[in-house]
Amino acid sequence: MNSQLREIAKFACGFESFHALFHGYLWTSKTTITVVGLTLSPALNAAATIISGAIAVGLGAYAWRRPKEDSP
Repeated sequence: MNSQLREIAKFACGFESFHALFHGYLWTSKTTITVVGLTLSPALNAAATIISGAIAVGLGAYAWRRPKEDSP
């Protein structure tokens, strides 16, 4: 079960990495878009870039960490 959760975390890490890059692109290009009635300004994209990046790092750390060795 633990290995299945790590595989899911690897997928989610990739998704969040793309999400962070997309918001980073919108932030640096100063693009404002409206999605489902929510306007994404450059300031909101900056926050989303940082938060998504932190989530991706956390998921990556969980997904690719070494399993603990069993002590005799």
